[in-house]
Amino acid sequence: MKTLQRTALGLIALLLTAQSLFAQHTLPETLYVSASALNLREQPHADAAILAVAEHGSAVRVTNAEPGHAGDWLEVSYGAYKGYMHRDYLTAGYELLLPWGAAPAHLPNLHWYGIFSTDEGDSLWRVDVHIERDPELGNFVAVAEPHRYDAFMLIGAIHPLPEGRINSNPDLCPQTEALYPGMSRPVCWTDNTATEQYQLKVYGTYTTSPDGYSIYQGYRVEASCYSFPTHSSCDQLIYSVPEEQPLWEPAYLFWEGDLNQDGRPDFMLMAPQSEYSATYHLYMGQAPEEGKVVRKVASVEEWDGC
Repeated sequence: MKTLQRTALGLIALLLTAQSLFAQHTLPETLYVSASALNLREQPHADAAILAVAEHGSAVRVTNAEPGHAGDWLEVSYGAYKGYMHRDYLTAGYELLLPWGAAPAHLPNLHWYGIFSTDEGDSLWRVDVHIERDPELGNFVAVAEPHRYDAFMLIGAIHPLPEGRINSNPDLCPQTEALYPGMSRPVCWTDNTATEQYQLKVYGTYTTSPDGYSIYQGYRVEASCYSFPTHSSCDQLIYSVPEEQPLWEPAYLFWEGDLNQDGRPDFMLMAPQSEYSATYHLYMGQAPEEGKVVRKVASVEEWDGC
């Protein structure tokens, strides 16, 4: 059973949407408008002159991604114009959301899907996401029937995704698998004619504490792609912990499949943050180029405690 299959409405989750991506040192070069329409302003404030209006789904290019450069605004170019857009309404193209997790009000503007598990494998189906108000939880998400209690993860996309099967062999692709140092694990591949093989390589050392618990140091995970036609390999560091920072629990391969049905595997890593929280990162497979094998497109943090 997947970790997130819970029906308790009291689940408290902190959503790391576009803001979690923006808080990092690097931003995707291209972002998309998630609002129904978004103003491009001359200066980074709501009273500034409007240079242009971008419709939902429009792509904009980030021209200055320095942390704190313009507060809640991003410096971007759109068409022939250069100005500022509010970062709350820009997305890298995908968002993750936990059922009944805290959510900002602009998320329903995306196309929302639930990942549902059956004995035959996982499927992706469109769902209706509603933002409800609760005095204790704040703004939280509810999924309309008939899938209210079944989806273990919700995915928002700026462009529609193909619905249907996304994992055809659950026995080949076990879910929620711990990634221990020394592992080299193929990522689910459903096409036997594929010319590329993706895998996760895990590095680090571990010792045992006086209490008998494993302590991991120098922990990191790399995504690797091997090309059979060219007999070449491309490696990309996707998750790491500082050398001096011990890790009490390894990362987990939480889910894998092919969300956009492009023939390349997509997957989620569940990375522990503390005794009470973990962050789920969504990676989308891509053709290897310039040391890139996958793209991290969304993250969400789950809290289970005080």
